[in-house]
Amino acid sequence: MTNSLNISAPLPPEPNSSPVFRKTVRRQDAAAVETLVRLTGVFNAAEIAIARELVEEHLDKGAIASGYHFLFADGPSGLDGYVCFGPMVATAARFELYWIAVDPGGHRAGLGRKLQKAAEDGARELGAAYLIAETSTRPDYEPARNFYRSLGYQHLGDIPYWYADDDGLCVFGMRL
Repeated sequence: MTNSLNISAPLPPEPNSSPVFRKTVRRQDAAAVETLVRLTGVFNAAEIAIARELVEEHLDKGAIASGYHFLFADGPSGLDGYVCFGPMVATAARFELYWIAVDPGGHRAGLGRKLQKAAEDGARELGAAYLIAETSTRPDYEPARNFYRSLGYQHLGDIPYWYADDDGLCVFGMRL
């Protein structure tokens, strides 16, 4: 009796399975992250530069020394999304979500939620007990604030005039 199953062919993912995100940071990721963050249309030039710098610092120093851990969602055309998180200095097992961005063409498809969940799991594996996420209070950041609320993050508070006279800081947190 012959087996008609082709063992070498990968099986399609289960419909509800979590995707596997790439943890290894590559040199080309700095430019890809810069492009992706720029595509979102909400970050200014300084913020875009910082997103790239975090990738470069990870490449130069490594995850432990830099404190920046990444997960990448690679797609057929390049980077579909990514998340960056790490420990907050001088805290007891508190981590911060530094960046999460998804290609605008893929919004509302669940990639952001999957990246966020994977970041929470990754932070937990690294010993995190609590995860902080910060965003802007500007009206164009309402989708980001709703995103965190929908994932069960607690709104911890706002600091007016943080980024600029018309732009405050909104802080969310979750016990892991």
